[in-house]
Amino acid sequence: MAQTKQPNFNATTATEVIRRHNIAIHGEGEQTLVFGHGFGCDQDIWQHVAPAFYAQYRVVLFDYIGCGKSDLGAYNKKRYNHLQAYADDLLQLCQSLQLNNIIFVGHSVSGAIALLASIKQPTLFKKIIAIGPSPRYLNDPPAYFGGFEASDIAGMLAMMELNYFEWSNYLAPKVIGQTDDAKSVDELKLSFMRSDPVISLQFANVTFYCDIRPQLPAVSVPVTILYCLEDIIVPVQVIEYLQQHIPNSKIMELAASGHYPQLINPGAVIAAIRKEISSEC
Repeated sequence: MAQTKQPNFNATTATEVIRRHNIAIHGEGEQTLVFGHGFGCDQDIWQHVAPAFYAQYRVVLFDYIGCGKSDLGAYNKKRYNHLQAYADDLLQLCQSLQLNNIIFVGHSVSGAIALLASIKQPTLFKKIIAIGPSPRYLNDPPAYFGGFEASDIAGMLAMMELNYFEWSNYLAPKVIGQTDDAKSVDELKLSFMRSDPVISLQFANVTFYCDIRPQLPAVSVPVTILYCLEDIIVPVQVIEYLQQHIPNSKIMELAASGHYPQLINPGAVIAAIRKEISSEC
């Protein structure tokens, strides 16, 4: 594994942002890749994917506020009641590290966060590669199928609040997509359990009740959407909706199932990212 590199400048703001988001920077390539994790996870979700890029690129890993080893004291429930707050944090993070022309790889809700950030600051992004994103998880018939009824989400949140441990054990094998892959299920359970239950519940509310559909036409940067079949979180209808409503977008099916292909088949994710990077050269 390549040695973690620190930014080559001294700035109080940058140092604080690095600490607050538990930022790790690997590699010294000219092109910067920024990896964003999804709900219930932290940067460790990329442990089987990100190292493949250390030798050739500069790779930035971080935790959203309230997740992983971020500064939990910086979490404010009132501020983080919308995905835009996370998007603003992403922009501040990149500005503090003097990043530009980045390729952002975002899993799940991190894809939506990146889309919002790109609307505010499109010149920051060379491309967004979103894995299993959704603009809205709730069904909105007859025009939109998000995959969940309101009762589904309410039940999941109630389970989280009642017994976070049981919720983790219940959800992990379902969202993995391959319940016989015990190693991946265990990795995901551990990721869930590393999260603060109270903050995770709030993040789940913000994630599963979000609706960024109106903003999609304003996304001007190139977007590639990677997806898997048998994903109970983001059905293929959502992927097709995104392709239809994001102007400069395309979709690519991965050779994996479920919502966490970076655990099930990291090789397929690495290959897809490499393909998208090379298409920009």
